Order: sequence, then C-alpha cells, then structure tokens
Amino acid sequence: MAAETVETSRVFARTVANIDNNWLEALGGNMCKRTYLDPHWEKKRGEVVALEQVSLFGLIIEPGRKVSYGRVNPAEASQIFILSALINGDIRSPFAFLQHNQRLIDEVVDIENRIRRRDLLIDEQRIFAFYQERLPGIYDVRGLARFLKKKNDRFLRLKKDDLLAYNPDDEQLEQFPDRLEIENQSLECSYCFDPGKNDDGVTLKVPSTLAPSVAPESIDWLVPGLYPEKIETLIKGLPKKYRRKLVPVKNTVDVITREMPKTRASLISALGEFIYQRFGLDIPAAAWSEESLPDYLKMRLAITAPDGQEMRAGRDPAILQQAVAGPDKSDELKAVRTRWEKDGITRWDFGDLPEFISGSGDKSGRWIVYPALEHFESDGQVNLRLYRQKDKALMVHRRGVAALYGIHFARDIKFLKRQLALPADKAFMADYFGGAKKLIHQMVERLREDLFSKNIRSQKDFHAHAESVGPDILTAGQDLVDALLPVLTAYHEARIQIQQLQQGNRNAGPMDAFANELAAELGRLVPQNFIAIYEKQRLGHLIRYIQAAAIRARRAAVDYEKDQAKSRGMDKFTAGLNQLLGELSPRVSDEKRQAIEEYFWMIEEYKVSVFAQEIKTAIPISAKRLEEKLRVIKRMV
Repeated sequence: MAAETVETSRVFARTVANIDNNWLEALGGNMCKRTYLDPHWEKKRGEVVALEQVSLFGLIIEPGRKVSYGRVNPAEASQIFILSALINGDIRSPFAFLQHNQRLIDEVVDIENRIRRRDLLIDEQRIFAFYQERLPGIYDVRGLARFLKKKNDRFLRLKKDDLLAYNPDDEQLEQFPDRLEIENQSLECSYCFDPGKNDDGVTLKVPSTLAPSVAPESIDWLVPGLYPEKIETLIKGLPKKYRRKLVPVKNTVDVITREMPKTRASLISALGEFIYQRFGLDIPAAAWSEESLPDYLKMRLAITAPDGQEMRAGRDPAILQQAVAGPDKSDELKAVRTRWEKDGITRWDFGDLPEFISGSGDKSGRWIVYPALEHFESDGQVNLRLYRQKDKALMVHRRGVAALYGIHFARDIKFLKRQLALPADKAFMADYFGGAKKLIHQMVERLREDLFSKNIRSQKDFHAHAESVGPDILTAGQDLVDALLPVLTAYHEARIQIQQLQQGNRNAGPMDAFANELAAELGRLVPQNFIAIYEKQRLGHLIRYIQAAAIRARRAAVDYEKDQAKSRGMDKFTAGLNQLLGELSPRVSDEKRQAIEEYFWMIEEYKVSVFAQEIKTAIPISAKRLEEKLRVIKRMV
C-alpha cells in the first residue's frame, strides 16, 4: 500500500507498507471473486464439499479452502450426495431404508451372478431418478435426517420389481440352488460372475471337519444351471474325430441333460458310458480335456474353519484331504474323541458303534467322524478310533473286527494252526511259497478275512456272528486245505514243465527267453502271498490258469512257432493291461480299479481258450469281449 503515487518518467509509489493478504477479502468485499473447484462427497463430514478459491482483481488471495457446497449449488450438491452416499453406499451410518434397498440390490446381483448376466439390475440412472424425485434439495446427512423426522421412510424403500429390468425365469433360478446335498450333508453355495477373478463361478463352502466325507466325484456335476454348458464345453473340447460325430452339439447336449442319469461316478466316466450306449461312440476318458474348461465350469471349493473363515480354496478336489492334514483343534471334537476312543480292547464291552458321529456346535462348527476298530500287527492291539474319512474308516474297521474275533477265538485258532498241516507227500510244495510255516500263516489270515472281516457295529451282532461261525472254523480250515492242495499240485507240475523247457533250451535264444517269460508270468499269477490276496472261490479258477500254462509249455516244446502265432494275438491285451496299471494313480476311482481286476482275470480265461482249449472256460470269452472291456475301462476316470 502506498500513501501517494507520482508519475514522471515512470509511476513511483511513495510511503509504502506491506499488506497481509488475509485483510484483502474483508476489505475487498463484493469486489472479491469466488470460484468453487472439485465438488465432492466427504463421508466423514457427511456432506458435499468443494474448494473455494478467492481472488481480487485477478490476484488469488485464497487458493482453496473446504466449504459446504450445498449452500453454493444445492442442485449439484444433491446429485453428488445421492450418487455417492445413497447409491454407492459411502455413508458412515446407513439409514434403514438404505439397508433395505441394498439387501434387495444384493439379491438381484446374486441372481445375476448365478445366471451369469449383467442385464437384470436396472441401470444406476433409474435408481438415481428414484431418489432425486423423492429428496428434492437434500444434499447432506443432517438434512436427510431432519427430513425423515417429519415422515416415514417407506417412500424411499425400493421394491424388488423396481430393480428388475425384467423378471427372471423361476425354473431357471431353481437350477442354481443355495445349497447342495452331498454325502447326506447340506453344503452352502455362493455365486460370482467376475471372469478372471479367483472366485468366479460356483463356490461350495465345506467345513473343514466335513471335508473328508465329500467324494471328489460328487462335485464334478457342478450345479444344474451350469451343467448343460459344462457338457457342451467338454464336447467341443474333444478331438475332431470324436466331436464331428456328435454334431449338432446343441442337440447332443439336450439329449444328455435330458436322459443321462446322475450317478455316484465321476462325470467323465458317466458321460463316456452314456455316449457309448446312446450314440455308439466310444470316447476314452483321456480324450476329454477338463483343462480346457473355464474356471467357472469347475466347482470352487472353499474349506472353512469353525468360525466360518476361509482356510483354503481352489478347484482341485485334493484340498478336501489337505484340509484335515493337521490335528483337530476343536474342543468339542477333542471331547468326543476322549469319550469314544479306547486302547487295548480284548472283548466287545464298549457298547454299539454308530455309522457316524456328527455335531454342529457354534464354537466348533459342523463336523462328522466315523468310529472304527483298528488293528495293527506291529502292536497286536485292537483300539477304537474316530476317523475323518468314511472309506478308510470302513476298511480299517473290518480288519479291527476280524482281529477282535481273533482274540475271541484264540484257542480255536491255535488248534486250527495244528490242523492245517499239509500231507507229507505235498509238504515240499510249500517251498515255492516260503515254506510250510509261512503258508499256514497265510491260510489263517485268509480264514480270518473270510469268516471275521465284517462291518459289525453292535455287541449283539458280534456275538450272534460268533455263535454262527464258531462251530465251522475247523471245517472251514479243512475246506481251505482241500481247495489249496490242487493249486499246489498244479503249480508244481507247471513248474516242472517250464523247467524241462528251460533245461532243454539253455542258451537257445528265443526258446530260452520264452521259458523264462512263462515262468515270470506264472510267478505273477501265483505270487508267494496268493492265499492272502485271492479269495477261496478264486482258487478253483487258479488251477485252470496254471494248468493252461503247463499245457502251453508242453506244446511250445513241440511247436514253438505255433505258440508264438497265438501269443501275438494276446499282446495287445497284455499291453493294454500294463498301460492301465501304469496309469493308476491315487485319484483313480474304485469302480475303475475293480474293472481292471476283472480285465486281468478275463485275460487269464482267454489264455485258457487260446492255449488249452480242452480246459473249459468259466465264462464266455473272446478277443471281441476283451476289446469291449478295455474300451469300457478306458472310458472310466
């Protein structure tokens, strides 16, 4: 500020003093110009604010201070308030009507997630118009609170129909259930439609305590609403030579979804078998490419802790077992174990055993365990334990029951061992299998398995079965000896035939190799533990297979070329068996394992029909039947 100015060659100011900018706004008054920048919603203040910039004759004297924008521009402030606070929910304490409306919006979004579409919820502009029409001039939380004191908030509550661009099909929605019934357990499902994100698709929430009881095959089928699309994607992912025989794919999918029954088998196994039966097309399981499926067509598993928190998640069913790798931490489960588990059991004096024990306490979460008697030869004890896996519990329990019967019938079994001696003229044949002592031990174990390995769960049934089989133990032992002796005799004679072939063709190239391979085949057919692994009913068939090997050795010594011509017809079947055995993994289904065993015995029957026709086969057998069985197995997972 200058007291005077003098203009000569230039303008000069005299008696000059500094001015504080803070004085100018008050001194300038109406001459000051105000500009409002960056109007925005502030959740903490509960209002729309802007930066006020003040200038005087072009000089900025206040660069920017926060001010309430509602008093400056009520209309624009109201728009920002509705969009940010009411629609986006950016508010510290939501009003009741907002909570109500958000629940409805979430319900509609959940439907969109299920049907994987984003056209069901009305656009944001229509929701904005709804609030704008009903809240004229309201631009902050305080004003809205005052406004609602005067009237009920029902006029601000949306109805579900207000939010729907169109009404979804009820039948379609039923295909996306909230819960799935798996292994007699009702498990919660959640849905997400966000391609590329980890939780895209269907998530099955599995409490960690229930995880072991969920069969991996059961989740292959996904949910009904996504099932047709999964089938269609799998078919489109087939190699062309299979895919072109299923066109039009849409029609094929319609037939499959309409006619193929849901089973306990894996989806791929069921699909391969149905297509073969319905369309006559043989598709091996290896041809299906599950890797080509997008994530949303694979069930996502979320293993949850007792408090509901997600412990681990993924689309690999292996996490069902990983979830219980650690010890139980639930106090409730520990209490159940303390109550039920027992050591050193020598008689059935612990009451009846249920098939399973379950609970759903608030603290521990839902859980299920399976009681089983267990027995390990290393310690000789029978103990009562609770298992998390149903199949494992059943397998262990049968052995445990057999061991408990072993204690119950200890005197009878001791006497039985003395009665199982082989006749003097046959005793030497036990040397092929580790000696007479080892053979007798195997026979005792075989009898334990046949007579006592039962899924018995009550004291009454235990004693009833004991009374039923007790008188027959010695008879069963003698029957086993009688069934075993012809096997030993046939095996001894076959070994003599092979040894003669070996002795007559030492260093004779192909013939020597043939004799060695035939001896190896016989060893694989009748291993040292054959009594333990083969049921008694199998022994009669075993005699025929051994005799067929002996006949083959005798005939090959006369006409080796003829034998080899027949053998070449067997190669593809034995190669197929070896391939199946080589591909076995822990995830192979029990159904497939059983089918492979059946295929093994079918090959043995076929050998009888090819190399020893005079010995009758137990079942109709041919190369065609073997080829068909191999195709069936290859369709399994």
